[in-house]
Amino acid sequence: MLGVENLTVRYGPHVALRGATVRFEAGSFSAIIGPNGAGKSTLLRALVGLVPAAEGRAVFDPGHSPDCISYVPQQQTLDWAFPVTVWDVAMMGRTGRLGWLHFPSRKDRVIVEDALRETGVYELRGRHIGALSGGQRQRVLLARMLARQGHLLLLDEPLTGVDPVTQEGLMALLRAQADKGRAVVMVTHDLEQAKKWCDHLVLVNGRVIADGTPAEVYTAANIEATFSTSLLGPAHTSGSEVV
Repeated sequence: MLGVENLTVRYGPHVALRGATVRFEAGSFSAIIGPNGAGKSTLLRALVGLVPAAEGRAVFDPGHSPDCISYVPQQQTLDWAFPVTVWDVAMMGRTGRLGWLHFPSRKDRVIVEDALRETGVYELRGRHIGALSGGQRQRVLLARMLARQGHLLLLDEPLTGVDPVTQEGLMALLRAQADKGRAVVMVTHDLEQAKKWCDHLVLVNGRVIADGTPAEVYTAANIEATFSTSLLGPAHTSGSEVV
């Protein structure tokens, strides 16, 4: 389990997220959904520790720490002109386990090879990352994530810039990781894909609007509160009831 308790994040005078409390369980596939600027990525980055909390905190089960997290940022935040190959990027997933001054072992190489095969990019392992399509790049980032072997998988907009067929493949892969017992959390704008593949939805618009199963969360009232109101406007709801 990981989550946040009463989390508020500010960027200068701007409140990006206020009073958020939500938990993500092992074995669940969760989607954080909301409009642009609603605090979705802020919530994800707070879980990783990339943004400081003005109030509240991120929480982990005893015995776990941020070291068990595998994080995939948005594609556009990365330098795809950097002179590395697909294999190099996937091997970066092992760096946190090895340390910078240690060479990968045979075990590390097997783990990376398995991750590349599982994500369908093993045949591209020698290719420069700048020569890849959007869907191929996303698969390489997933391979790096799997190579880290974290228990908690966090992904920021993994479906952006990816064609529908590739989206289905990526979602099936992430669903399989949750079925193996990992906690998988992604930020997305795609309500339909989230409803189809995820068992836990979190609607966000400056605060948590709704949090629960698709059946509990996917209501007209919650969707309107999420996408048709100003930031920090609505109270936390479950179904159509204000709680």
